[in-house]
Amino acid sequence: MPRLLAAHGIDPAVDMTPRAGDPLLRDLAMRALDAAKSAGAMYADVRMTVTRSQIFYYANPPIDSENIAVGVRALVNGAWGFVASPDWTPDVMARLGRVAAEQAKGNAWSGRPGVELGDRPPVATGEWRMPIRRDPFAVAIEEKLDYIRSAEAYARTLRNGNASSIIAFERQERTFASTDGSFFSQTVYNSLGNPSFFAVSVSDPVTRRSGGRGAQFVSPTGAGYEIFSDAKLLEQIPHLYDQAREMLTATQLESPSRFDVVFDGYAMANIVDSSIGAALEIDRALGFEANAGGTSYLAPVEKIVGSLVTPPSVTVTANRSSPTGAASVKWDDDGVPTTDFTLVKNGVAVDYASSREHATTLAPWYRSQGRPVASNGCATSESAMTVPIVHLPNLELHPGAGDKSFLDLVAEVEDGIAFLGGRALVDQQQLNGEGLGEMAYRIKKGKLVGTLSGVAYLFRSPELWKDLVSLGGASTSVTRGVGDEKGQPLQRTVHSVTSVAAHFKNVRVIDVRADSSQTQQRLRLP
Repeated sequence: MPRLLAAHGIDPAVDMTPRAGDPLLRDLAMRALDAAKSAGAMYADVRMTVTRSQIFYYANPPIDSENIAVGVRALVNGAWGFVASPDWTPDVMARLGRVAAEQAKGNAWSGRPGVELGDRPPVATGEWRMPIRRDPFAVAIEEKLDYIRSAEAYARTLRNGNASSIIAFERQERTFASTDGSFFSQTVYNSLGNPSFFAVSVSDPVTRRSGGRGAQFVSPTGAGYEIFSDAKLLEQIPHLYDQAREMLTATQLESPSRFDVVFDGYAMANIVDSSIGAALEIDRALGFEANAGGTSYLAPVEKIVGSLVTPPSVTVTANRSSPTGAASVKWDDDGVPTTDFTLVKNGVAVDYASSREHATTLAPWYRSQGRPVASNGCATSESAMTVPIVHLPNLELHPGAGDKSFLDLVAEVEDGIAFLGGRALVDQQQLNGEGLGEMAYRIKKGKLVGTLSGVAYLFRSPELWKDLVSLGGASTSVTRGVGDEKGQPLQRTVHSVTSVAAHFKNVRVIDVRADSSQTQQRLRLP
């Protein structure tokens, strides 16, 4: 079985690394903190991570890796210093503490706005483990390979059918210590499955192949191996195969135009994530990500909070506690206990995803609402090798009044298009976007009348939300995992978005094959 050696040269099969909760980690962390304080740090924290990952590509033996990291932050004279290493020896820990403090002194140049941390969180101690039922790394490799191979074999029993799958697992053990007195550990998991099902037409002069991808399978999820047995992949194959067959007879859009559009919950998750979630990350709105992840059209902050940004029917909440949420933890990477909070309430922006460093920006608004000037627990990093920044928590678009089903929303449309699943891309400001469904259907007189190929939708975030007609009910609510890419160097994290279906009017729909080869390339059309 091929393996990647850990960064420190230890085979992950040989468990020589201290695990989360090991008393040795406290001793190592204290060496770094004491050195940082002795070098002049007013505040310092240490994060240590052990990240184990396993990826199975198309029923091949897995790629298995384990990496350790330590990162030390020090705050001196209103400026941060940060250093990281893949080495946990006592001498290295002390050196990291000293270097982080000295780096902070060098960063505190005259005229630079000083860092002001929000209210100090309560001292956090203890251990937390994501509540999973089966640790994927305790499951035999043979069982995982059998799972993939049985699905692919079943797909091949269908006429002109085929399938390929990728499954992946990650376990990250995190240890945190700070000069405020906190010391805790937590273990988080992430599992995903990405199957593609194909139907091939051999009766045409030119053989055609169509793919159906199961967004409802396993997108990045805070769960263990049990998520795959719960997903019941074999039971889904006939439906996914039928979708792939439908696409063989898909037609092109007769003419680009503006249509009423119905998005299912999976497609809406993309729109909510970019046009509301990412747009309400405080560091984007303040411009700190201008040369990396981008900025936000929902700025300046002082003019956005308390103002109407969507129709009153829209409420979007955030959390880091939902079961199987990809961003769920007990404490964030500032040592702040996570909490549920609201981003948009009845159409009004009432908060931003924030960290301790940026919470003070919202101080006037928080005080006007009788709230403490405190982070809502969104400081996150890919591993201890990268500095904590604001990443998105789990998001939820709440259902509309009543309980309209997806087909109820379709029935509202005289002439339009329905998009199921897919992906959406937005510009640097989270303002202008384009999206593509895994499936697209023509709607005529309130009915789905056939599949479309090569169609994409274009939107401008504020105008799209103004054209919201109605939201689906709780029965249309689904959850998918979404990635968040930010920072320099680039950090990749995941979170979950729960969303209901929605009906919009006046949405620009194009045939990407006729209108834009660039759009086709960016969205990777089959």
